[in-house]
Amino acid sequence: MESPTSPRASSSSTLQRGKACLNCRRRKMKCDGTRPVCGPCSRANRSEDCEYTDGQNRTRTQMLEDTITQLEARIHELEHPNSAPPSVMLHDPHSAFYQTQHSPLPGSEHPSATVVHSQAEFSHGSHSSASSSPPMGDTTMTPSLDRYSDQISVAAPNPRSSTPMAWITLDSFFQHAPALHFFLHHARFRHSVSLPPGNPGRPIPALINAIYLWGLVLSKNKDLLQRESILASRVATLLGNAIPATPSHQILQIIQAKLLLVDYFFRIGHFLAGRHEAYSASCLAVACGLHKIRTAQPTPAFTSPVDQIDLTLQEPRDQIEEGERINAFWAVFLMDRCWAVAFGPPLVISDMDAPGMQIDTPWPLEMVTYERGQIYPNLRTSGTVRSFFSGMNNGWPWENHNPLTQLSKAAALFERAARLAGTWRPEIQNIGSFYADFVAVDQRIDEFKSQIAPIERVPGHDVPLVHLAYCLSSGATIQLHATFSSQNTASRAKCLSAAMAMVRANQAAHAHEFIYTNAILGSLWAASGRVIINEIVALRSFHAEPIPSPQQGDTELRTALEQIQSVMSVTASNSALMSVSFTLTFVLHHSYVHP
Repeated sequence: MESPTSPRASSSSTLQRGKACLNCRRRKMKCDGTRPVCGPCSRANRSEDCEYTDGQNRTRTQMLEDTITQLEARIHELEHPNSAPPSVMLHDPHSAFYQTQHSPLPGSEHPSATVVHSQAEFSHGSHSSASSSPPMGDTTMTPSLDRYSDQISVAAPNPRSSTPMAWITLDSFFQHAPALHFFLHHARFRHSVSLPPGNPGRPIPALINAIYLWGLVLSKNKDLLQRESILASRVATLLGNAIPATPSHQILQIIQAKLLLVDYFFRIGHFLAGRHEAYSASCLAVACGLHKIRTAQPTPAFTSPVDQIDLTLQEPRDQIEEGERINAFWAVFLMDRCWAVAFGPPLVISDMDAPGMQIDTPWPLEMVTYERGQIYPNLRTSGTVRSFFSGMNNGWPWENHNPLTQLSKAAALFERAARLAGTWRPEIQNIGSFYADFVAVDQRIDEFKSQIAPIERVPGHDVPLVHLAYCLSSGATIQLHATFSSQNTASRAKCLSAAMAMVRANQAAHAHEFIYTNAILGSLWAASGRVIINEIVALRSFHAEPIPSPQQGDTELRTALEQIQSVMSVTASNSALMSVSFTLTFVLHHSYVHP
């Protein structure tokens, strides 16, 4: 063992300045400089406090002081996230795992595109430029991961898994992207996600997190689902700070993220939060003029003395970007119309006669049409929804069977029927006007139903959308006639026919096999179940007046009701709104059919 040494054994009998231990300096005592423990510290039984700073090794006190400095700097960064780049780099145990994930995206149309999945995809760190669809470019750059390592521990993939989290979630999401009304260009978006954090073409973090959220929900992976609530909370937080100071194409990314969050909130039963995000997305769409794309109407000349601030977006770079905007509007329109019926007013996209409120944007098209540049540059449209209600084809000079168009029209009829039926009062003043509107809407619903392609002939990826269009149009008939069905045999027959059509649509689409089920279907299926229950009860009543042919027997009605309840029970476990609808239908069934 090395024996203690003392400076007194050296040529100098006086301790040199700066050679005393730290403890003697603090206590202002004369130190003899003996190592490893000086005499005063040894006599005071404070050996653990005897430290010297003149060696090559840093003392415990120095290390603690450095740690305190780092922590104070980190606290300042967390309190002021935008003030300066981070100065404290925390260790990420999964950094090596992330840096190895430079593999092609599954199903990508661009083999050269690679995906770099870093922690920033689950954090607050990245900001996008004005474009949601950046041009193709170099994707070989590897981002620094240290900056985000302190935020990712809860969302990092399991390093024992052979498949990265981002690979699973992206693949799961894009398998169901049409049903989730993802309106951005798929190939461009896939490429932009592969860009490193900090690249101006990378999507906003809120959208990336929203996609990962739905991807892990749809993947059914138990390990990934443990992070669901954390990702959901992060999306909501990111969206609160995502709106840019000036209008830009980034607004579309915000709207897309909000639509995904709306569906998620309704799935988990946060109805008020979902309604709030739906209202916000609709307001953004109108504020930025998405309802006025290619409008033929001149800009109204306001006489208000207050100067109005223009929030409309800049001209799109190309037809693909314009197509994203068109499809974005109709995705928001679909949501706004459906939930205005399910939850009641207000209706944000009102299509009123007030200046600037009429919907002029043409009906949406398949993205491949925008890619081909087939849109006439000088084409202008006006009163798109109003023309549809009047039976006119206003928009593209060709037949448009795009599923989003069919859905948008079905949603317009669904909401219009509910709003018209809601105005009925026995003491209504102008009953002739009401009856004329009633007949016109009823005829338009029937015409629309006849134009929807049979589900059996629809491509597999479009089946959920066309199925929803069938259910919405049948729901429109029920909404219009339900008020009169107890007294009018024609309305009673219309309601029953629509309910049975919904049952047949479920069978044709194999709705019980859907991985994702639109939450509005819960309300539609519950309405059809209620109609069938009422008919079963009516058939048992001695005084029930038989409805015109084709008549439905008790056995057939019971079978249809069981089919409705069966598909609702299968999907209820994945949707709180569906669960509520199923419970109400089940209670009605056992209260009136099996008392």
